[in-house]
Amino acid sequence: MPNPDGDTATGCPVHADATTAPRPWTPGLPEPRPVEQLLLPDKTPVWMVTRYEDALTALNSRRLSKDLGSALQDLWPALGYDGRKSILNQHMNLADPPEHTRLRALVSRAFTPRRVADLGERIQKITDELLDGVAAAGTADLKDAFIAPLVSTVLYEMLGVPLADWAEFERNTYIFVGLGSSSSPEEVIASVGWFEDYLTRLTAQRRAEPGNDLISGLVQANVDGDALADLEIRSTVMLLLLAGAETTINLLSNGILHLLRDPHQLAELRSDPEKLGPAVEELLRLTSPVFTVVYRFAKEDMELGGARIAKGEHVMISLAAANHDPAQFADPDTLDIHRDASRHLALGHGTHFCIGAPLARLKARIALRTLIDRFDDLRLAVPDEQLTWTPSLVANSLDHLPVTVTATTA
Repeated sequence: MPNPDGDTATGCPVHADATTAPRPWTPGLPEPRPVEQLLLPDKTPVWMVTRYEDALTALNSRRLSKDLGSALQDLWPALGYDGRKSILNQHMNLADPPEHTRLRALVSRAFTPRRVADLGERIQKITDELLDGVAAAGTADLKDAFIAPLVSTVLYEMLGVPLADWAEFERNTYIFVGLGSSSSPEEVIASVGWFEDYLTRLTAQRRAEPGNDLISGLVQANVDGDALADLEIRSTVMLLLLAGAETTINLLSNGILHLLRDPHQLAELRSDPEKLGPAVEELLRLTSPVFTVVYRFAKEDMELGGARIAKGEHVMISLAAANHDPAQFADPDTLDIHRDASRHLALGHGTHFCIGAPLARLKARIALRTLIDRFDDLRLAVPDEQLTWTPSLVANSLDHLPVTVTATTA
């Protein structure tokens, strides 16, 4: 392992702390740099990839493994992994081909384009109902009153979680996903245990009486006689909770904020709905809902971006820095809905490209279109400088988005 107090054997300096060192993955700070080694807050060393071309190479490299078992064993405690199979690590996002290929093919049988497209009408209805509440109040935290309930309602209905269980499901999701940043390790462990028990029962119910929900689809998915094991189904649900919900919440929260900061481009979207699709891609690029993707380990000694990485060492890829690399995107810190942002890496790339991308884009288009059409006087309710974000190396999570609109009566 590298020496945390000095230079590594590669000659690359190790910063004392990734939270106090320059953060090239944060917009507005130094430009993306060659691959370098940082220390995470728990003093775990990690190779940080920040330039676009290096990030693209890393995201597509078969020499980097997503399997936690590929990490150096002395990294396992920091990764929360002890070598055992669990509800947290038996999904496709922590697997390499051919296992990843198998899992993705099976999940894709349930998470089909048709299933996503069929959600459009329901997403619109939920959006309208939630914005009725915002309109009636006049002032609201748009994240708590609209964005988070929209995302969670769509997810719970899609999974087939009974309405009577939503409150407890949401409470444990809040703890597990990290939205409750003050949650203790004991609370997180208890939350994971709750999900283990609950999803075991729900999966068994869907095996006995399948419906039209996603869990039923996962239960019934079959490719050439192969099917998902119950643990793989439960783990896939946890992946959707962890990756799917938070990503869309962050996209909408930060995206709406950027549009409010630029009334001219907001007015353009209001007058020309055709620009909304490209605008969503630009908002994905600009806001990077996931700052940094984690859990890649060198399968062999390798070179990346000029750095020599030893087998088993941890590599993190800063999607935000890559999306703000001026070598790829001119004036990268500026919102430009006319930009071709299709090359952004906000949803990953290659083998592990986000399987929920079509649903995230659909929710974003419907939510933004309805919000823009309904409120031509939408504005921040507090000075911009009072807004805060949850400290994180991974998620770009705005804490609150207070807005004001003209209140209406029923």
